[in-house]
Amino acid sequence: MVVMPPESTPRRPLLKAMAGGVVAIGAVGAVVRVTSGDDGPGGASGRLELSGQGAGGVGALDLRLGDDLLPQISGGRFRSAQLPTTTHSMLAFTWTGTAEPRIQIKSRRRGAWSPWQAVEVLRDLPDLDSGERSGVTGTDLLWIGDSDGIQIHVAGGRPQDLTLVLLHPSRERSDALLDADASRRTTSVQTRATPTVPRPTIVARRTWGADESLRDGAPRYNETIKQVHIHHTVSSNDYAKEDVAGLIRGMYRYHTQNLGWSDLGYNFLVDRFGRIWEGRAGGPAKAVRGAHTLGFNDTSTGISVIGNFDLVKPGKAIIDAVASIAAWKLDLYGRKADGFVRVASEGSDKYSASRVVKLPAIDGHRDTNDTACPGQHLYDVLPTIRKRTQAVIDRYRDAADPIAVTRPATLSGTPAFGEQLVLSPGDYTPADATHTFAWARDDVVITGASGAVYTCVAADVGAVISGGLELSSPGREPVTQVLRAPGPVTAPSTVTVGTRAGSKGYATIYVQVSPPSGSTAVATGKIRVQVNNRTKTVSLADGAGVARFGRGRGFRPGRYNVTVVYPGNGVVRGSRAETTITIPPR
Repeated sequence: MVVMPPESTPRRPLLKAMAGGVVAIGAVGAVVRVTSGDDGPGGASGRLELSGQGAGGVGALDLRLGDDLLPQISGGRFRSAQLPTTTHSMLAFTWTGTAEPRIQIKSRRRGAWSPWQAVEVLRDLPDLDSGERSGVTGTDLLWIGDSDGIQIHVAGGRPQDLTLVLLHPSRERSDALLDADASRRTTSVQTRATPTVPRPTIVARRTWGADESLRDGAPRYNETIKQVHIHHTVSSNDYAKEDVAGLIRGMYRYHTQNLGWSDLGYNFLVDRFGRIWEGRAGGPAKAVRGAHTLGFNDTSTGISVIGNFDLVKPGKAIIDAVASIAAWKLDLYGRKADGFVRVASEGSDKYSASRVVKLPAIDGHRDTNDTACPGQHLYDVLPTIRKRTQAVIDRYRDAADPIAVTRPATLSGTPAFGEQLVLSPGDYTPADATHTFAWARDDVVITGASGAVYTCVAADVGAVISGGLELSSPGREPVTQVLRAPGPVTAPSTVTVGTRAGSKGYATIYVQVSPPSGSTAVATGKIRVQVNNRTKTVSLADGAGVARFGRGRGFRPGRYNVTVVYPGNGVVRGSRAETTITIPPR
């Protein structure tokens, strides 16, 4: 059975139609397929198939759960068979109305079924007057890792339009590159007339692959920031570094295409490795209004830590990252992190509209709403986060005059295999500031390269080398300068020529153009091959090319000069070789 989605409709009208029960399947641009095949465990008679990589590079299946897939077993309890699926890694459920069914799932990973796992109702919500409430209620979006089966149990009644959402973000090649040590990267000299908390390194939306066409409307802005609300995503804690960008793309798809929000709900996300990710669009430095803390989004920013912190304790990398983003945002508005603020609720399930509440400047989601978020273990370390955040703010507010760069650093030398690049620190005050050097290959820090001079090696060929200089002095904010070489590292080439002569006057010239051993660069482009006064231009494939002469007009017997010229390709430099070929008598 193949069920196609309805004709293309703007997203807002479609969501309103869903809320009114007009659309039979809760799908937005997704194709629902149930394919026949071998019975899976439990006797399921087909496989649920996700669409190809759709919006935002996320495969998706939005499937209405009726009696055929989720039959009643007793009273208000419903249970599916063990349903085989194509690969999915994230799941959630949506419905319309205010019902709150108790949902549990099992997943099949690597051939084994997991224990039953609860899927909680999502409490990280837009405000009632935000224009983002579509009438669709949803659960938390769970990251479960690559799975190919699901079983569903529902208690407390099954909403008429209960919809299963399965997602599988594709893993892009660039996702793995985000594993680089981002804390060692910057793009400009950081100097300030008045010391303020520096902006931490934030992975931008364009870097994690946000499809901006999924957003609906322009960002909305608050007048100020008084609070930082801390959340957790209630997803798995065992994701890899290269999973995170896709996980956020899936969350973005769920918030916009399934829940009908204008954008990703959170302003920032922090992964278990301590990396900070830009969430909602509008500019990290601005007071962007999020959709994360019902009733309290209008004077706050929201940080969600990826994971389930009812199950595990947050590590130091998470605590440091949350403190760094909180310190930066609160300092921009002159706030203290370890105090309390008075804010007026816009209406939550804990505080009625217009009620003025005294809350910590950095609080947990449970302080404003009826939820367990951000998980007990993360909530328990909020005092530590507040203390650390305030220490960061105090460090920069009380700092001495900043380091002044009077003559910027310079990078000299030729980016070529075997050549040296030299980083000169320039001039600065105070003159006793210490400097530390670092080098990077395509923005990835080179381990062990910590001097002012760097010699280009074979592994650098084709990459852009940059040199970093950090100036530091007690009581002052460090100043970092990063300078990039003017182009990729080049390397010489060696042209190797082989010949074969035929008795009919044929001449075949075999050419291999090779960069230095240990380099991953490849000679590309064309070579010019000349035998006596005849010339041919031949394209290289994996650095090799073959030129054939004499097929129409053979050479007379004798000895001929052979010249091969490779002009280079911008990375592998040009070279030439000469030899001879002897054509035998016929």
